Amino acid sequence: MKNLLVASVMTLGIMGANAGEEVNVYSYRQTFLIEPMLSEFTKETGIKVNVKFAQKGMAEKVKQEGEYSPADVLLTVDISRLMELVNKDLVQPVDSITLKNNVPDQYRDSGDRWFALTTRARTVYSSRYRVGMLDESFDYMDLAKPKWKGKLCTRSGKHAYNVSLVSAIIANHGEVKAKTWLEGVKANLARKPQGNDRGQVKAISEGLCDLSLGNSYYLGKMLVDDEQKPWANSVYLNYIGQKSNGTHVN
Repeated sequence: MKNLLVASVMTLGIMGANAGEEVNVYSYRQTFLIEPMLSEFTKETGIKVNVKFAQKGMAEKVKQEGEYSPADVLLTVDISRLMELVNKDLVQPVDSITLKNNVPDQYRDSGDRWFALTTRARTVYSSRYRVGMLDESFDYMDLAKPKWKGKLCTRSGKHAYNVSLVSAIIANHGEVKAKTWLEGVKANLARKPQGNDRGQVKAISEGLCDLSLGNSYYLGKMLVDDEQKPWANSVYLNYIGQKSNGTHVN
């Protein structure tokens, strides 16, 4: 897998499968995205991997299945979704020397209930023509400044990517400042939150807004898509917060 996703593995049971056996994976990532990794695993171990893709509701499904769930591994994205699984007591620790030796402490649960495999940056896209590159001192908190009134686009604040960002704002600035920041961001929206991250870049290209929140890897995806390439060419990707807490990474 490329270093574009937060794809963190969680297991319901200690995997003791041997060659000829099977392992069941519930995944928020579509099968074709993770197939190279799974094929390599099968090639090395002889263990067949069965994948069940889900767009949403993984925690609810596993909870409903209870002890009869066939899932061995839960593959999801974003710390908020990981913690949902942990908080609902749907996972248990994994005692793996391989994971501990290859995944740094900051990228795994202290109780070994989840392990992060890859990371993603939540950046700010800016209009190439109306704004240009943002100053290196630009920070997430600046998104709430009145100068950006009517110029900001974003997907739903309830989406996991934004939930994690808000959690970081709370951790870095406290709940009171985070609430004030959210109110300022809401006041600066050019339209009601909607769509996905690429949809916000499209909105910038159409002149609906000048700034948007978005994960960095979407720029690469848009640049190789004939329809979306003009969107990508209309923006700059800004790794903001370089003079404060840095760019938020999931």
